[in-house]
Amino acid sequence: MKHLKTTLCLMALSVALGPWQPLHCQTKLYNQYKHRTDMVVACAMAFPITDSVKVDLTILAPQTKEAVYYLVEEFNLGIEKDIIDKTLGDKYSGLLRFNVYKDNVKKEFGPIKSPDDYKNISKLVYSYSNGTIVVFHNIDTKERNLAIGAFLANTLAEPEIFPSVDNVNNNKNK
Repeated sequence: MKHLKTTLCLMALSVALGPWQPLHCQTKLYNQYKHRTDMVVACAMAFPITDSVKVDLTILAPQTKEAVYYLVEEFNLGIEKDIIDKTLGDKYSGLLRFNVYKDNVKKEFGPIKSPDDYKNISKLVYSYSNGTIVVFHNIDTKERNLAIGAFLANTLAEPEIFPSVDNVNNNKNK
């Protein structure tokens, strides 16, 4: 597989992060997927989006193309396998973003109609380049949602800042 180096790095980091995560990462999504052997599952509490905005996130990083197919289907993303095959490995292939229910990240929330809606959503982001799903939890306000949107827009020009197992680990060590 093209992503062998990345996969090996993610595997090494998952071993290194393993004991820390269950004690400190308790997102429902993390707990649901942490047993999976075909993906690296990571979680970060208070991941910095800006100097003043920090959010909890869960990362599902598939290790195989089949695991990408599984996640796309499991999360009802509606992406065809041929599109997955074309975009994997292209670091500038973009992101797919959804507002999802905070208590059911596999269900799209739809349009935000009131300020109270922000308390009920998470933001699910699919990276076409590596098949990774990142869920931004505890959105809570319009301002926090806008900060996450600006952060994600910046990742298109600087793909290396998109949350990954690598930079979650680096932020834990700061």
